[in-house]
Amino acid sequence: MPIKSPTRLFRPLLIIASFCLIALMSVFTPELFASKEYPTLRELMETGQLEKEVADEPPVPQSPDFQPSSPDEETPEPPSVLTEEDQTPVAPAPQVVASQQFIPVPHVELPKKVVRIGRVPFMNVKQMVLYYQGLIGFLRKEMGVKDVCIVVGKDYEGVMNALARGTIDFAWLGPMAYVIGSEKIPMIPLAQANRRTGASYCGVFITRTDSKILGIEDIKNKVIGFVDPESASGYLYPLYFLYNSKINPQKYCRKVEFLKKHDAVLDAVLTRKIDVGVCLEDTLIAIKDKKILDQILVLGKTSQVPSDVMACRADCDPALREKFQNALLKIKAANQAALSLKNSTPIIEFSPINDANLDPVRGILNVIDSVRQR
Repeated sequence: MPIKSPTRLFRPLLIIASFCLIALMSVFTPELFASKEYPTLRELMETGQLEKEVADEPPVPQSPDFQPSSPDEETPEPPSVLTEEDQTPVAPAPQVVASQQFIPVPHVELPKKVVRIGRVPFMNVKQMVLYYQGLIGFLRKEMGVKDVCIVVGKDYEGVMNALARGTIDFAWLGPMAYVIGSEKIPMIPLAQANRRTGASYCGVFITRTDSKILGIEDIKNKVIGFVDPESASGYLYPLYFLYNSKINPQKYCRKVEFLKKHDAVLDAVLTRKIDVGVCLEDTLIAIKDKKILDQILVLGKTSQVPSDVMACRADCDPALREKFQNALLKIKAANQAALSLKNSTPIIEFSPINDANLDPVRGILNVIDSVRQR
């Protein structure tokens, strides 16, 4: 009887071992075996097919005379970050009403002044450096100050507390955050940011197309995700939408979550961590891959939300306030003048505003005051 070769004897064992190795690799390195037909949100972000963060303004702004930096030039410093102490409320003084609880602002010498603008981050700090590079350069030149910098806080409340402490000079706020904050700190609105959609925008209710949720009434006993308790498009205007539909999410839904960022809400919906989410409509516009969009169903839109407000304290140095406001309102003319220049990219523009423009926001806040979360 002929003897079988060792190769033929061990061939079945080698085949079995190969299948086991492939199975183990698929468990411990699932990203290597992910479906290319239906890529995950994380895959799309990593390959650049989906923006990692959604900006509230137009594409990266640069000053009209901005020239791209060479690889040898130094990278701009990232925005400052407010400390925990900066973002804590100012302790009330004896016999002082809440609206007067702030540290007095000293007189300003413009040539020596470093202007600090506080805002809630909407992208990582490296992206924010590029995003605001043109705006910062324009403001510095127009105002004749030593420098201008963006200072980020963890949330709107932190930015408001920093303004009360005098840590920042100006606050870049959502309309609801301004209205809520002005109840505690006397403020003056200086200008309103113009977005891709103009001077207003809206929020959207979204779910997965396979969720069997076909309308707002179907969110009963579901998990709903909002952005922030002071976000206009990510909570307060959607709450007003639900109020008009006679729905209180705290009672109607199984659970209410706040996810802090608009794109975090989108990700939570796509990964089925929540059933329904609310986010800025621009969050969906930023998606480049149709396969992702095909997984999303829009259940409803909020009414138009006024755009962000640039504000200062009522006791801000008049010379500083006037220089800052005038510079913001000059950006539109500067953009138009630069249209004929090569390699010029528009800076985000601002429009005039007064406190009465925000009365509709106050009206909505009054309606939902009894049901909103703080």
